Amino acid sequence: MTARIADLEIQLTHQQRQVEELNELVYSQQQTLEVLTAELRQIKEQLQIVLPSLTKESEDETPPPHY
Repeated sequence: MTARIADLEIQLTHQQRQVEELNELVYSQQQTLEVLTAELRQIKEQLQIVLPSLTKESEDETPPPHY
């Protein structure tokens, strides 16, 4: 009985460590995702300034003169 309890405690300790490692990984990935999202937003804004006609929706565009 004591050996089984010791085994369960060891398993619990390993699982807790794994959960902590996974939590740190998820947190790190979330931080990276937030940075990448901010960078993408900034790139989109810059692209709209430099090339507005390439980033507009087709219905927002004025038709060419031959229409």
